[in-house]
Amino acid sequence: MIANVCAVLLCCFALTANIKTIDSAGSQIAPIRFFTQTSNEDFVLTVNRLITFKKHPINITSTDVTILSTPNWYTVKDYKLKLKSRDKLEKKAQDIKCSFCVIVKSKISYLKNLIEKLKSGEPFNNNDEEIVTRIKEEAEIVLHLLLSGNLETDKWLWSYYLKIVAIVDYDDDFRENPFGDDQQLQSDISEFIENCVAEKYLPVTAMECDFLSKKSKIYDNLFGVLRDSELFEDILAGRVVLVTIAFLYLKPFWLDGNPILFGQIADVNVDWSKAKKRFDLEVAITREFLDNRIWVYEPYGRLDHQRLLVKIIDARIYCYLSIVLDIYLRQLTILDHRLLTHINNLIYNIINDAMSLTAFKDEFLVAIVSEFNYVELTDVDDIKDILARVRTKANEILKGLSVNEIDWLSFGVDERQLFNEDLITEIIDSFEDFINEIRSLCLPFEYKALLHFMDVVKTSAAQYI
Repeated sequence: MIANVCAVLLCCFALTANIKTIDSAGSQIAPIRFFTQTSNEDFVLTVNRLITFKKHPINITSTDVTILSTPNWYTVKDYKLKLKSRDKLEKKAQDIKCSFCVIVKSKISYLKNLIEKLKSGEPFNNNDEEIVTRIKEEAEIVLHLLLSGNLETDKWLWSYYLKIVAIVDYDDDFRENPFGDDQQLQSDISEFIENCVAEKYLPVTAMECDFLSKKSKIYDNLFGVLRDSELFEDILAGRVVLVTIAFLYLKPFWLDGNPILFGQIADVNVDWSKAKKRFDLEVAITREFLDNRIWVYEPYGRLDHQRLLVKIIDARIYCYLSIVLDIYLRQLTILDHRLLTHINNLIYNIINDAMSLTAFKDEFLVAIVSEFNYVELTDVDDIKDILARVRTKANEILKGLSVNEIDWLSFGVDERQLFNEDLITEIIDSFEDFINEIRSLCLPFEYKALLHFMDVVKTSAAQYI
């Protein structure tokens, strides 16, 4: 499973002007956001072994491998080193995508001709089936590789993959050729290759029609290494499906009655009825989108439903977090140091769980978890500031859903409940239950696969170095 391939753990510093500067090993961290993720060692080694069309390969050293696969570092210098190593990994991923995009461009001609042959009534013979299966596996491997490292996947790659899936599942006539008539995919691929050439990931000759035939050894090596890697054996053996069309277009969320998305959150007065009505309307449109096979021709022709779902999940995350921080703020001057430390750790862990669920896409949440990690344990003013911004964020999302803003202090808490950790532990447990329910509803896939498909996961270590 993807989750077993690469452990994606958050290790970050994020400070804003209102949080005091931190001293670490004699060096001060300025109000800058640092962000790194930890990757499985076998994953990094596999990525590094790949030979691409780039003239001067990106070399991930043994030191980089150690840095990238070590979960925690404790000095500013160490974090900066990890950012630089992560930047190398991201550049290597871009390099791999550039080389694969050239391969994709060459495969599209074959796939286009195959569809025309099928439309004319010729059978889908064994040779064609073997070729398409291999082409599909190559796309799955590259997507799996990028998802495993939580690296950007790009829309053109998803569009290409979904159209191959349509061919594999071919059961009647295509009304048009999804590879011949999709000008958007052709344009996206050409633009991507041009950018790769400009950034020197590809030579200028990559645009020539016979480029791949001249570089067949590199192509064979690239997928030879990937196919031999244990990271992809489940996919190649058919034991694991990368993702399904039904999942990407939210079928798991159609028939559950929406209690996960619209059930009341204890101690929060939210009227979810308008959001639920909008969601139910989107379900009907998405059903039609799938039934009419529009996704075959326009994989990104419609994402309104997915965007609405993500907003709802984000809103509920910030609702839960607002309650947790509000209760914690009330307990700061009441509980002893031992209990506060315990609660602080619980809150930090639950925010990290939310970060992991949402594939670290939310810059605001990264900043919040970082600030929370470095404020003084009983610093009321800093916790108030974090809470105020979390409330504002929650209300902004709710307003975008046509949901009422919330008077977060209107819910009642028996003051006697604040003298132990039971109340906040119960709320944190509810928060965790919500996260696990979303994970469960998405199984056997991960919610992050949907976020990558939507192209909302954007990571770049370089901008923080």
